[in-house]
Amino acid sequence: MKEFQCRFPGNIICRDGSSGNPESFKALSLHGRALLVTDPTLVKLGIAGKVKEALELAGIDVILFAEVEPEPKVETVRKLVGITEQKHIGTVVGLGGGSPMDVAKIAALLLNHPQPIKSMYGVGNAIGDRLPLILIPTTAGTGSEGTPVAVVTGDNGEKSPIVGPQFICDHVILDAELTLGLPKKVTAATGIDAMVHAIEAYTSSVRKNPVSDQLSIQALKLLYNNIRTVIDQGYNLEARRDMLLGSMMAGLAFANSTVGAVHALAYPLGTQFHLSHGESNAVVLAPVMKYNFDKAAKLYAELWRSISKRPDPITDDEAASQFIREIETLIPEIGLKDRLTLYGIKETNLSNITRGALKQERLLSYNISRMGEEDIFKAYKLVL
Repeated sequence: MKEFQCRFPGNIICRDGSSGNPESFKALSLHGRALLVTDPTLVKLGIAGKVKEALELAGIDVILFAEVEPEPKVETVRKLVGITEQKHIGTVVGLGGGSPMDVAKIAALLLNHPQPIKSMYGVGNAIGDRLPLILIPTTAGTGSEGTPVAVVTGDNGEKSPIVGPQFICDHVILDAELTLGLPKKVTAATGIDAMVHAIEAYTSSVRKNPVSDQLSIQALKLLYNNIRTVIDQGYNLEARRDMLLGSMMAGLAFANSTVGAVHALAYPLGTQFHLSHGESNAVVLAPVMKYNFDKAAKLYAELWRSISKRPDPITDDEAASQFIREIETLIPEIGLKDRLTLYGIKETNLSNITRGALKQERLLSYNISRMGEEDIFKAYKLVL
């Protein structure tokens, strides 16, 4: 067995209603003022208010920042740090999907160890220690609560990941009640996003290890077995809980392995055409799996056998093909678009988005089969 290293959050709480219970925060022995980072939607829904109230009832003074947008811009992080750097923040709480959690991660570091954000882009470039960090996901998708990754849209309009061990949080609070009644489109897109994390972590060309493999398999089981249920029954608490747990486990899997070309091809769709990250991943998942087939068939077969109720034995190639066909069936079945043209993307746009994907050199290098410019163009064209 090759050597490997895994890192995980210090404390994971999975309890319905925990985010609105003051006792949850009292048990964490927090000190100083808390910065609660979230988005306008969660304020309107009253979710941010409940978490803020629970913190305050736990004896914690709270400053609320609720201006995080989808695909957050680096200027949003600068604004947040600028208005809170003199507020004596002791703890940062990220509440929401991947965007608020990622902004919270970066703020927790910058408020304790100021540095130019641009200098942090990439892997291992952030320096210093962060403030104590609590992450509370409200969607079952990004898995950001379990990863050392934060992604912002840089000044140049490109996705700019920042990767560092400082972004592995101290406490994760998984409260399935926060996900009840999420719109079907959000549920579907975030659910597929999480499934992509599990699939890519399992088939990564680097850092794949026995621990990440088991996390990927268990995550995929939870996600695949429940995604149709949560879309049809939005208030099914048990299914929502399984999705939330599966999402976190998929995040832990790719945090200790990697993601690959699906994410590389998805990024320019988000920055150039404003697709959500889950929608972007969904539309390019099958063509990337097909491109990877020769090298990844055995791994795809193993994943398929872990979730399929169909009889075995069949060959690895047959099982892998069934897995890809199931992905192609699932995506439109749960209400997501499976063609670029349905998003208004034309063949004349493919060269530009191909160039955007090529800029994601790190992600492309992690893919089990290296994709060049022509390969990426063909993958996009396959789902035009």
